[in-house]
Amino acid sequence: MKAEEIKKQLAEIKSLIKRSDDIAYRQASKPLNFNQAADYLGFSHSYLYKLTSRKIIPCHRPTGKVLFFSKAELDDWVFSREHSAESRAQEQTKDEGEDDQAESGQEDEPP
Repeated sequence: MKAEEIKKQLAEIKSLIKRSDDIAYRQASKPLNFNQAADYLGFSHSYLYKLTSRKIIPCHRPTGKVLFFSKAELDDWVFSREHSAESRAQEQTKDEGEDDQAESGQEDEPP
């Protein structure tokens, strides 16, 4: 191969890498909708809704109705949580138990 051909191929490779990086950046910074965020976090829809309604998890409502999530903000939120996996499971179980009680009209009895 001639040096000129190598330079041309190298320029093409650089161009492809730059386009690939641009696409990857756009995909990473693209907001997630509610279903995508639930899938990304591995949460049920009801649990994610509860977190958003209690303003526990970062989300955005640019139109006032539809929720959007930033992947970076979700990652920061997940990694900033100091709860152990066990305490998170207990919290989710407790929340689901509250849902069951609310649906059946039962309230917690005072001690």
